[in-house]
Amino acid sequence: MPCLNCGSSPTIDAHLIPRSFALEVTDERGEQHAIAFQHSPIFRKSNTGLYDTAILCAPCDQILGQNEKYVLEFLRAARLEPANHHSVCHRSGDGDKFVRFAAGIAWKFSVTRPEYGRIGVGPYASALADAAFGKAAIAANIDLIVFRLLTGNNSVPFYRLPRTDRQEGINFVRFCVGSFLFLLKIDRRTTGSPPFNRWLKGVSIISYECLAASLFEEWKVGAQIAARPRVRSYLDRMRRRPTAAG
Repeated sequence: MPCLNCGSSPTIDAHLIPRSFALEVTDERGEQHAIAFQHSPIFRKSNTGLYDTAILCAPCDQILGQNEKYVLEFLRAARLEPANHHSVCHRSGDGDKFVRFAAGIAWKFSVTRPEYGRIGVGPYASALADAAFGKAAIAANIDLIVFRLLTGNNSVPFYRLPRTDRQEGINFVRFCVGSFLFLLKIDRRTTGSPPFNRWLKGVSIISYECLAASLFEEWKVGAQIAARPRVRSYLDRMRRRPTAAG
């Protein structure tokens, strides 16, 4: 099967949400977690998150992996810093790498299988691929805002697959990784209205607001899914299983 980016073969098992972000939600080696969709009673058991076997070859996956590694390390360091609700944090960083990372996630979900959560990005698929794989400068209609989601004053790593969203009249691709909410703009329009004014393209200081996770649908939907009887039973069994030390 040819790679959907470069046309080369063969494709590999390419993780849709990067494997390292998926592993952050596990407490112990070998622990599985449940991948569930909001409007489906079915869930999948996984060690490393969803992957698609028909979208990327190894070299193209490695290109995306460079920005994925950068963002992973940045978010891990950011989570170690104390934060309060509605505080705004600033850390040195490469905003373009953040935008290219988010474009890569959005592109993968725009070409994956429907049963894996494919999203529609309209005419922006090529611009997302150009940004994600470094083929060109990031298009004027693509930019990014991030928020740190807190439980109490702490961060809890979790992820949510992308979906399309609309805020302030602007179209976004919205997803969560590493306890951060990403809003990737795919729209020619923009806004300077807080909090939708901390754009990351072209910046060397990453600014993000810290907000209570409970205010966001990502946390609410996750709690609802975890409370489903089948999912709850599965998670309880995982917690009761013998550990390697026990």
